[in-house]
Amino acid sequence: MAFVVAPSRNFPSAALPGQFLGLTDIQNNGNVSNHFFAVELDTIQNKEFNDLNANHAGANVNGLKSLESFYAGYYADEDGKFHHLSLISREAMQVWIDYDDKVARITVTMAPLKVARPIKPLFTTTYNLTSVVTDVAYIGFSSATGTINSRHYVLGWSFSMNGPAPAIDIARLPKLPRMGPKPRSKVLDIVMPIATAAFVLTVGTAVFLLIRRHLKYAELREDWEVEFGPHRFSYKDLFYATEGFKDKHLLGIGGFGRVYKGILPVSKLEVAVKRVSHDSKQGMKEFIAEVVSIGHNQHRNLVRVLGYCRRRGELFLVYEYMPNGSVDKYLYGKQEGKPILSWANRWHIIKGIASCLLYLHEEWEKVVIHRGIKPSNVLLDSDMNGRLGDFGLARLYDHDNDPQTTHVVGTIGYLAPELGHTSKATPLTDVFAFGMFLLEVTCGQRPINETSQDSQCMLVDWVLERWSSGLLPETVDSMLEGNYNIDEACLALKLGLLCSHAFSNARPTMRQVMHYLDGDTQLPEMTPTDMRFHMMAIMQNEGFEDYITGSTSTVVFLRSTVRKNIEETFSDFAARDDQFVYHGFTGVNLTLDGNALVTPDGLLELTNDTVNLGHAFYPTPLSFHQQLNDTVQSFSISFVFAILSVHPDISADGMAFFVAPTKNLSNTWAQYIGLLSSGNDGNASNHMFAVELDTTQNDEFKDIDNNHVGININSLTSLQAHHTGYYEDKSSFFNNLTLISGKAMQVWADYDGETTKIDVTLAPAGAAKPVRPLLSSTYNLSVILKEKSYIGFSATTGAISTRHCVLVWSFAMNRPAPAIDISKLPKLPRVGSKPRSKVLEITLPIATATFVLTVGLVIVLLVYRRLRYKEVKEDWEVDFGPHRFSFKDLFHATRGFRKKNLLGVGGFGKVYKGVLPKSKVEVAVKRVSHESRQGMKEFIAEVVSIGRLRHRSIVPLLGYCRQQGELLLVYDYMSNGSLNKYLYCEDAQPSLSWERRFHIIKGVASGLFYLHEKWEKVIIHRDIKPSNILIDNEMNG
Repeated sequence: MAFVVAPSRNFPSAALPGQFLGLTDIQNNGNVSNHFFAVELDTIQNKEFNDLNANHAGANVNGLKSLESFYAGYYADEDGKFHHLSLISREAMQVWIDYDDKVARITVTMAPLKVARPIKPLFTTTYNLTSVVTDVAYIGFSSATGTINSRHYVLGWSFSMNGPAPAIDIARLPKLPRMGPKPRSKVLDIVMPIATAAFVLTVGTAVFLLIRRHLKYAELREDWEVEFGPHRFSYKDLFYATEGFKDKHLLGIGGFGRVYKGILPVSKLEVAVKRVSHDSKQGMKEFIAEVVSIGHNQHRNLVRVLGYCRRRGELFLVYEYMPNGSVDKYLYGKQEGKPILSWANRWHIIKGIASCLLYLHEEWEKVVIHRGIKPSNVLLDSDMNGRLGDFGLARLYDHDNDPQTTHVVGTIGYLAPELGHTSKATPLTDVFAFGMFLLEVTCGQRPINETSQDSQCMLVDWVLERWSSGLLPETVDSMLEGNYNIDEACLALKLGLLCSHAFSNARPTMRQVMHYLDGDTQLPEMTPTDMRFHMMAIMQNEGFEDYITGSTSTVVFLRSTVRKNIEETFSDFAARDDQFVYHGFTGVNLTLDGNALVTPDGLLELTNDTVNLGHAFYPTPLSFHQQLNDTVQSFSISFVFAILSVHPDISADGMAFFVAPTKNLSNTWAQYIGLLSSGNDGNASNHMFAVELDTTQNDEFKDIDNNHVGININSLTSLQAHHTGYYEDKSSFFNNLTLISGKAMQVWADYDGETTKIDVTLAPAGAAKPVRPLLSSTYNLSVILKEKSYIGFSATTGAISTRHCVLVWSFAMNRPAPAIDISKLPKLPRVGSKPRSKVLEITLPIATATFVLTVGLVIVLLVYRRLRYKEVKEDWEVDFGPHRFSFKDLFHATRGFRKKNLLGVGGFGKVYKGVLPKSKVEVAVKRVSHESRQGMKEFIAEVVSIGRLRHRSIVPLLGYCRQQGELLLVYDYMSNGSLNKYLYCEDAQPSLSWERRFHIIKGVASGLFYLHEKWEKVIIHRDIKPSNILIDNEMNG
């Protein structure tokens, strides 16, 4: 509102409410012919007028842009401190306005109603009003409301010319009316505290008893509590770690998903989060493969999986972050400013990956075929060690069995030729890919070079040709500038050729490869003539000819024909340049601006508060013009939206779908729905098309009401508009809809490039698209839309807290937008409190207190009955496996730890045989002695070490248990006992043959080699003896 001095009581009919306070309009604002002076009490921050906030007083001349303004408040006489006041607090306040014509000074002072006029004014400014105020002028007040139901009152008024205004008698002021709901009844005021007290007392007692019981067994979190095998993360933690999976955190895109850098919110640990593509048909299989294989593998050259997450249809894997990226960025990343990899680094990486593959093929408890060995899947840690990652294509099978693979996956250039007709991945197909990796790292060239001459198209063929000409060293990466060990380089090249031999039986195993690389064994005699084969011809003969010059992205070859067709691993929901559908949103498929955000449930919230503005864009611009005739081609859009307001009966700006040439809408205004401003509204240079869902009636834009849909071209004045609703198909009866009802509705907008017809249709979400559109207009968008334009949504709020939400969005060019599956819509949040009946307000606290008391007693009884099996809950058990068993299960598995189940007694405890009650799996349970002072240390040592080790010659630890002071470890049961029983014929065991003894010796040696050199830390066993060598049912040690 404002006090005003004006030349007339007849303000222009075009004077606008809202931000213009009923004093002027957009055309006349600031005109010297207005001749008005005003003091505004402004409760809206408007960028157009440079308002300093939404709660200020200002002095205005001829316009709404203040000469001087300050926050609403006053300076106390006692200490001179400034005290803020809220103009919309519903509290009465007094204002004093003085003008001194001698010095042309304007003074404005304010204070709470019962406070004397402060000595220090709120603000002063100098302005000669002689040229502003006419000889005869009117004085009075003006006020205006926006979307909020507001009352502006004047309780008392005094005025004087050439002297102070008469004092106002506060006692004689009228009483302000009451606003808001009626106070609650006295009954509720009495009953509620009693019921609340009863509730708190009951819950407090139960909590006290539980805490008291817990403290008896409480433990501290120790440094030794390390992580074991993948942890299940919450989606919320991953969402916040990656800031909503924003593009700026994107590390890369693979065949089965995107990888983002993130920082875990609590530990501040840097991680890499792989988000498996929604559209990947193989997504679930690959996710399982990666968790099962890499999640349980432990090797210094494997990227460690820290955990995983499953959320509805989404799959996530969390890795330790590799700060130096992948090897391919060093080989080919000159444009990214990556340094050249020295030969010493390359050689170190080659040996590390070879060691890792040997572990996967021969030394883990199962055979793991990686099927994705290439530089982009080899990551570099902070010490430039090579780590093999991306196990999305991995397959596992038992040693001495055949892999059961039925189709071929991988990347062209790294696929062994025999896969074209056998479709069976084996360790030797990994060896082939490793050979290509060797050549690629040494030569600095890709396996297939589409731009090279025929002789250089296949890297293998080119290296062989150079070797035949006696020029093998010339194939080494020229970026090294001769700084390399020629013996190591030639070994790498020849070994790469041998590993990538066209015939699988000619390739070495990874154990042989390690012997060659370590210099323990010399390469077999090789000549270019012996190795002569033409890889291009072989792969064409095996059925790969259609893909030799194709994309090197991940592809799937089916076995249906010899010449296999590629099956793309994308579903109908795959985003293409000219078509997409999003059932829920992520940080990947949108670019957000302003207050827009994506909730963890996948809901797009454009606004969620008062005085908000938010934008959301499809990330890349789309080509709207046809190349032949430069006209805009047909396009179709559909989306489901909802507008939720805390006051559903009060309108608040609105939202729009738009097509615009830029994503930079930072200088737009709220009343222009965040699309335009007063400076450019209506300009042809805007090149903007929009469909507005408008919930505010603005006379400036000739709006028909505060609940309408409009088609807009370059302006907020609609080309055509209609009250919100839809036409029934059978009766053509028009049904009204309310945009701010909080209910989901679906919009269809279609443009026909041939007829230039624009149709806009609306209906409740879940209803079929009506035959008759709500709006239909003809306009040639070829002169409006740019060749490349962005599509998206915009929304703004005024003083009402409003959420503008988009639940699903589909778009297509030259075809109807893909159908939306209503069953996949994210859930809308509830706005405001749910109304309750008076009876419920009285009875609910009493019923709650009674219920909680009853439940509390039941809990106490249950807890008491379970004390026999009470376990101590560790912090670290929620992190990583092995599995934590319940004491009750182990008690029943060993039949109460009976002597007849005793397998042996060691220095730190007894070992019992048991059968788990549910799975019926045979296990060995070590029960650490109560009397052992070393018990805790040994328990810790065993969990820390063996808990994360994975090797076929190491007894796997299945789990553990803590029960009060007892420590228990659960192992895989070794049915044939320990080695010493066979050596010394205990228990009438048969003697071991030499062949079996030698097999056991090699297995244990391999296990120790893994402990000493191949795991991420060095482990010294300190107790190697026959009684600690256990024999499984296949007589492996």
